[in-house]
Amino acid sequence: MITRRSFLKCGAAASATLALPWTVRQAFATRPARSLLTKYIQPLPLPGAGIVVATPSGMNQYAFTQREIARQLHPNLPPTPFWAYDDGSGLGGQAGSFGMAVIAQSNTALDVSYTSNLPEFYPDWIPVDTRLTPLGNHVRMMTHLHGGFVNADSDGNPAITPNGFGPGNTQNVHYSNEQPATLLWFHDHALGTTRLNVFAGLASGYILRDQYDTGLEPNPIGIPGGAYEIPLVIQDRQFSRDGKFLYPTSDIEGVTWIGEYFGDVMLVNGKVWPYLNVEPRMYRFRILNGCNARILNLDLSGSDFWQIGAEGGMWDIPVLTKRLVLASAERADVLVDFSRHAGRTLVMMNHRAPRPVSNPAPQLPQVMQIRVGTTVSHPGPTTIPSSLPGRAANLGSPVNTRYITLNEIDPEEVEWFLNLNALRFEDAITETPQVGTIEDWVYINMTGDTHPMHSHLVTFQVVGRTPFDAEAYEEAYGGPDGVPGGIDPTPFATGPMQPPDPTERGFKDTVKANPGEFTTIRAQYDLPTGVTAPQTYVYHCHIVEHEDNDMMRAFTVVP
Repeated sequence: MITRRSFLKCGAAASATLALPWTVRQAFATRPARSLLTKYIQPLPLPGAGIVVATPSGMNQYAFTQREIARQLHPNLPPTPFWAYDDGSGLGGQAGSFGMAVIAQSNTALDVSYTSNLPEFYPDWIPVDTRLTPLGNHVRMMTHLHGGFVNADSDGNPAITPNGFGPGNTQNVHYSNEQPATLLWFHDHALGTTRLNVFAGLASGYILRDQYDTGLEPNPIGIPGGAYEIPLVIQDRQFSRDGKFLYPTSDIEGVTWIGEYFGDVMLVNGKVWPYLNVEPRMYRFRILNGCNARILNLDLSGSDFWQIGAEGGMWDIPVLTKRLVLASAERADVLVDFSRHAGRTLVMMNHRAPRPVSNPAPQLPQVMQIRVGTTVSHPGPTTIPSSLPGRAANLGSPVNTRYITLNEIDPEEVEWFLNLNALRFEDAITETPQVGTIEDWVYINMTGDTHPMHSHLVTFQVVGRTPFDAEAYEEAYGGPDGVPGGIDPTPFATGPMQPPDPTERGFKDTVKANPGEFTTIRAQYDLPTGVTAPQTYVYHCHIVEHEDNDMMRAFTVVP
């Protein structure tokens, strides 16, 4: 078995260009539009001013149509065609390629429909690898509420509906919202084309509120609200000179799929390198890494981030950090005080991720500009609250531990694929937690990349990460498709378990599983009220290129 780790070692003696993973070489062979795109000349889209706040179609109901629209994402580009969720408004208020948000209430269920009004076949700017799809080049949709606590039929996962929904078909779902206030998002999850459908634009925000986190100002928590709470959805993209998004294809004969998609242009809320005007006071940023594969390491001209929550909702106390390291699908809920920066211009920067996080993305350092004014129209909160109405992740003892291997097979070959437990997605289910019980899942990374592992249904506690001798473990147990699951790596540990990072204080739905480590998470496998076992979901790497080929498995919650 050739892992990415050994492949990269072999490449070290080659030229600087050839030493890069082939996906990076291919993706950055040319930059046909980037040089045209001046930074910081257009404003950031905001809710109600470039981002559409979805209008219900009835009492606690939403009806979306998936369709193609076009917007000018930079003044030096022609309008870019992309796919979007239309709430029936026609999306005239959507300024960028990420332009929709649902505002929901904790413990108030919603019924939602998604009807596809997309073409029957994929257009030429969306390159499909028909080896990975159930119906070839046919457009198939399936929307997943990422982080949602829902029954399996409403989850939007390919273990339940492998063929998805074609043009004219409607997906009907029920979102129970039996979870704390938090930032979720919904995006396409079609089998074999998740990476393409999300790249094409099918992703939107879903904000849960409760009696504390009202979104208004003032509020019981004492944090910014209203116009001072701002979503920041960060995505990297490439463009052709005709304005279309560019998704490169493989240079391996007979293969279309590439191992990771990395853009050379940064979009925030669907606009290219925007700017944001702020007042010299405290703000709340709701940050989502919406990139296909890029791991972000954000800072804001050295300003403090006070993180107050993550994917699973608000924490019990704030945590101070200078950097936010977010893999694909991870979220950070942060407070930033601009009162000391009146009259200054700040830049949000993206740095290489710190070790042991490993991501082959070429550097893309600038994200957006923030222009701090000199006057305050509404003072708002002036201090960081010492406590919050949330929770730290602290579950009881597990009744079971499952060992899950992350493998990469034959990189740069036609047969190249990734997997979990040396199994394909369609192989028989091997993970069957009992409803209501607590389990530890141990992600054993046999590759050279960090994989953001996401589990549907549950949020989990990050228990810790343990360094280990991956090569010795592989030599002992490896086979043609990697190391199978179920084998305890503890005898191969090279040091003690390291505790989670302070920014992993609360419950999460996505965790960074780094190379050279096995990562332990702990979850309680509850089901929504009125939902009975068995229920089948999926877990997977949220580098969506990896998910599509074939780093995804189903699990069933059993009685």
